[in-house]
Amino acid sequence: MADAMPITMIRETFPDEWVATYVTEVDDEDIPVAGVVLTHSPDEGCVFETLKAHLAKHPKARFYTFFTGDVVPEGVHLAFPFG
Repeated sequence: MADAMPITMIRETFPDEWVATYVTEVDDEDIPVAGVVLTHSPDEGCVFETLKAHLAKHPKARFYTFFTGDVVPEGVHLAFPFG
């Protein structure tokens, strides 16, 4: 298995990609801060297919999947109703 990396470094290493990691460290609020990259790709479907295979083999393991780019593209504005 590859070495664990901080999540911040993973975000910098794989820009604008989906990443699935095996969680190796969490912070005081139980948020992943480091992990081993299992797969990465701009294609979300490829990452989730690989993740499903890992989940089948390791059902008790903790995984973290995330997108490293902007979730809301530049120039797009969102409004949320409150109340």
